[in-house]
Amino acid sequence: MQMIQLFLVMSIGYLLFKLKILDVDFNKKLTTLLLTVTTPALILSSVLNTTEYLPMQSILFVFFIGILIYVCLPLIGWIIVKVMKVPLPQQGLYIFMTVFSNIGFMGFPVMKAIFGNDAIFYTAIFNMIFNLLVFTVGTGIMGYGTDRKTKINPKDLLSPGVVASLIALLIYFVQLKFPDVIVSTVTMIGDITTPMAMLIIGSTLANIPIWEVFSELRIYPYTFIKQIVIPIIAYPILNLFIKDPLILGVTLIMISMPVANTAVLFATEYDGDVSLAAKAVFMTTLLSIITIPLIVALFLV
Repeated sequence: MQMIQLFLVMSIGYLLFKLKILDVDFNKKLTTLLLTVTTPALILSSVLNTTEYLPMQSILFVFFIGILIYVCLPLIGWIIVKVMKVPLPQQGLYIFMTVFSNIGFMGFPVMKAIFGNDAIFYTAIFNMIFNLLVFTVGTGIMGYGTDRKTKINPKDLLSPGVVASLIALLIYFVQLKFPDVIVSTVTMIGDITTPMAMLIIGSTLANIPIWEVFSELRIYPYTFIKQIVIPIIAYPILNLFIKDPLILGVTLIMISMPVANTAVLFATEYDGDVSLAAKAVFMTTLLSIITIPLIVALFLV
């Protein structure tokens, strides 16, 4: 039911774009607002409202899990492109899309919808690793199979999401307390993230010609492998050494998330196949309305 609610809000965003109430320029401004203000507020609110604190070893364990997954995913992506016989110029993009799922833009509202506010802090840790790697390892992956040269901008490593995550860790470990009015204000701003993210995603999808999306046949098996096969294979492995149900659930859903919007941005920046990236974001996001509840029903209920 939570996923249906998110889908309905996404559908409203789609309709608003078609009615020209939302447009590309306004979406860019909303995206900037979401990434620089509301999402950092959501991350901070997750710790400001915390009453029970986990030991340092639990937090380090989540970091370890996140890093381990991001070490394995490029290899999995490489296997996928070889099995699917993806053309060499597109292989880097497919590997990139396999590694970097939408755990930031869509992940926060989905995790909150499924697991509640307690999942936001863990998601923030995974998102911190995502941001640190996407602007370093990600640039190299995007150039795989091409002659394009990629470069790393150190400033990108300190995105608002990363900074908010670092501040959240500090608040969490020091157990700082703030006045209720501050906590309520930050929480109120953070709560805007979920509906805004879904509206933006729906509006963005409305800008992609649907008939072109459904004509990209390779995306169908790719989506099935990425969002069904990989989580099914990953679950028994993760279950062997992750005993905390919440950490296990957040990790599994993180793996099950659709392709990150970052794929389109990086494809644009590094002269990749922007059309393919947009189609993959559309298809995987659309089908996640089915695949995520399926994974939840199979393993987390």
